[in-house]
Amino acid sequence: MLSDQQRKRAFNTIILTQCLGMLSASFFQNGFFLNYFTKLGLSSAAVAFMFALPPLVSALLLLPCAFLADRTGKLRLALIGQVLVVTGLILTMGTGWFNPRWALPIVAGSVLIFSLGGTLQGAGWFALLNPIIPKEIRGRFFGRLRVTFMTVSILFSLLITRMLGLSETMGTFQIIVGIVCVAQIGRYFSFARIPELEKEHKDQHPRPSFKEALSSVFKIQGFGAFNGYVLLITLFTAAIPLVYGLMQKDVFGFSPAQIQLMGTLFLVGSVAGNLVGGRLVDRWGTRVVFLLSHVSFAILILTMLARQWIPLPLILQVGICTFLFSVLDATKGIAITSEMLELIPARNKALSTAVCMTLFSTGIAASQLFISRSISWKLLAPEWTLLGKTFSAYDSLLLGFATMLIVLLATLGLVPKVVKKVQLLPGSGYPRI
Repeated sequence: MLSDQQRKRAFNTIILTQCLGMLSASFFQNGFFLNYFTKLGLSSAAVAFMFALPPLVSALLLLPCAFLADRTGKLRLALIGQVLVVTGLILTMGTGWFNPRWALPIVAGSVLIFSLGGTLQGAGWFALLNPIIPKEIRGRFFGRLRVTFMTVSILFSLLITRMLGLSETMGTFQIIVGIVCVAQIGRYFSFARIPELEKEHKDQHPRPSFKEALSSVFKIQGFGAFNGYVLLITLFTAAIPLVYGLMQKDVFGFSPAQIQLMGTLFLVGSVAGNLVGGRLVDRWGTRVVFLLSHVSFAILILTMLARQWIPLPLILQVGICTFLFSVLDATKGIAITSEMLELIPARNKALSTAVCMTLFSTGIAASQLFISRSISWKLLAPEWTLLGKTFSAYDSLLLGFATMLIVLLATLGLVPKVVKKVQLLPGSGYPRI
């Protein structure tokens, strides 16, 4: 048990750890990696593939990593992951010094290493924090944690926007990655100070196998159906920010600083969504929140398609759509984590949460891989017209996503509606959840 003073120190350590860690995770959200990978000469299809790698690695490895975390130690696994995250960032920073022909394999390798590190951390993150945070203040603490590290990410994104506005050279991009790399090195020592209160005892017998532990998780009433809904809603919403970013680069002709600004608006919307979403879940329950966000996603995507008929500057329209989409995404995320934390059992906590996170990651990876392959294989017409207006292949993707969201309204019956009070799952150091 921790004393009040020890618990307060642990709280501050957790917050510092996440503030340092989410700087690198935000690169996938604030437009920086979109700009940097383009600067390195990667095509739009290759950029989309790089964005799909982290959730793909998570989908493949999160469950065995979570099982390992429950058995060998959550903190030990997380620190190994932190070393890999730093290694991946160093390789990413150094890519600009190599021959451009090697950019694609080096970036792919660095993102792969970074993603593996993030998966090792995320596998046991919630289970590590769960006994430290008393249940009666869990929602408040995790809300404070989210708002704090997102605010830090926003301020850092604004700094990046300013730096890219002054200079778009390769050196500027590398300096930004270098700053985050130093922050990640500091995060290793901060992470090591988080107390691990629940450890696996060597004399525990019998110890269930991976198959037995996983089978027991899926026997939880309502857990399978709920995770089915998580997978479906993620499939048709996760790639929207990526499509928005590619449209800004390839269709709208935004500058790197403007793309970075749109990414910053995404982070601001996430903070707003976290502040509003908790209240909505507490007041109306998760099923109502899922319904509202589900319908709103489709309306917002169709609004982007109608941009040529809206008498507002394009950058303002894109900024509004980006902000509102992020608000909805964060609100949906709170509903998902609230429902999940009510459903998981007392035993195998890391493995239980990892099941939901794996399906979430699978949805993201599949969605973004579809974007990458549709661009690379030229599956969609590069241009098409409607009512005298010209649209791009990206608009076709948006139209398909909006249509599927409307069709999938029937899947809301999969949500078991068991939540009594909102609970927030803090960021894990891995991009998005």
